[in-house]
Amino acid sequence: MNHESPQGPQPAPPALRPVRALRFLLLLAFVAVAVAASGVTTRRKEEDKLTKWTAEQAVPDVAIVRPKPDEQSQGLVLPGDVEANFSASIHGQAAGYVREWRTDIGAKVKRGETLAIVDTPELDQRVTEAEGEFAKSKAKQALAHVTAQRWKTLRSSAAVSQQAIDEKESDASATDADVAAAQANLDRLRALKAFSNIAAPFDGVVTARNVDVGSLVTTSASQGEPLFVVADVSRMRIYVRAPQIYAAQLHNGMQAGLILPEYPGRIFPAQISTTSDAIDAKSRALLVELTADNRDGLLKPGAFAQVTFQLAPTPNSMSVPASALLFRNEAILLATVDKDSRIQMKKIEIARDYGARVEIASGLSAADDIVRNPPESLTQGDAVNVVETDGVKEGDDVKGRAKLAESAAR
Repeated sequence: MNHESPQGPQPAPPALRPVRALRFLLLLAFVAVAVAASGVTTRRKEEDKLTKWTAEQAVPDVAIVRPKPDEQSQGLVLPGDVEANFSASIHGQAAGYVREWRTDIGAKVKRGETLAIVDTPELDQRVTEAEGEFAKSKAKQALAHVTAQRWKTLRSSAAVSQQAIDEKESDASATDADVAAAQANLDRLRALKAFSNIAAPFDGVVTARNVDVGSLVTTSASQGEPLFVVADVSRMRIYVRAPQIYAAQLHNGMQAGLILPEYPGRIFPAQISTTSDAIDAKSRALLVELTADNRDGLLKPGAFAQVTFQLAPTPNSMSVPASALLFRNEAILLATVDKDSRIQMKKIEIARDYGARVEIASGLSAADDIVRNPPESLTQGDAVNVVETDGVKEGDDVKGRAKLAESAAR
């Protein structure tokens, strides 16, 4: 019968102690390996997540739009110069000094109405001399004709020769020529004297007066300013220089509107009366002439006006937001997205710029998916992530884009 010691269990024999220590060390090593393996795995997962996130961030998110047909008429605004229907610069034809002027700027005058009177003492003297020459030539004419008639009478009595009679008749004809010359000179001087009365050439308004009492009037238009300027403002002419690109759309009879800064909010009707039918070689512009009624007298010669035209839409034209344009190396580009979500750069030409939108002349199709606000870093072949569309259904394939292009072309 076994009896346990009253002091409790006895310690293990010394041979078992190294085995327990070895097991403990192996357990610690296993735990350390497990912890290390777990840390490595976790780190790898985090690195994979970081790599994936970095790759996703490298692909930019873009919003795309489709070109829109340009179906509405577009307003074209061009600067214009307002001129009078007729304008005459009146210079002096008879030299002298201004005795009086009767009309000032702004005066409405009728045709033939006197604007000023010029004293012409030198011309008056020449007229007096011409009248004397004319009277003298008339007296010589009368004497020559009487003498010729007498010599013809004496011929019947054989008192004079036929030669003498012919000479007398020739002298009489010469005096006739002298009288005609004197008469013409006198008429010329009298007509010149009539120009001492400065008159309006047509009904209109005096827009300039450059003379005063005592002013010297010369007969050379190149010397000094005109005495008066008279303008017919019942109708006005407006001249516009239209860029060549619009030349084919501007035609005779086309309506337009005039906007003047002194009349805010008011539009004056005008109409194209003619064009130069030629493009200026320097400005590459077409000169367009419009006419506008001005019976109320609100339009003033020399004024600046904004001329607005309503142009019909260009057939098969397309427009895109101006924010979609990229300007690189003196070229205008659009960034489009292909079916593989990669960027394809397209070089385009702009037909018209309307501010928020631009009309494309060439280089674009109706089925193109255009990046609305492309970043400057975007290049050919870059992958993108389409996150927003404007007028483009998700899942559109190539056939669907072709159908859209066909419908837009129709």
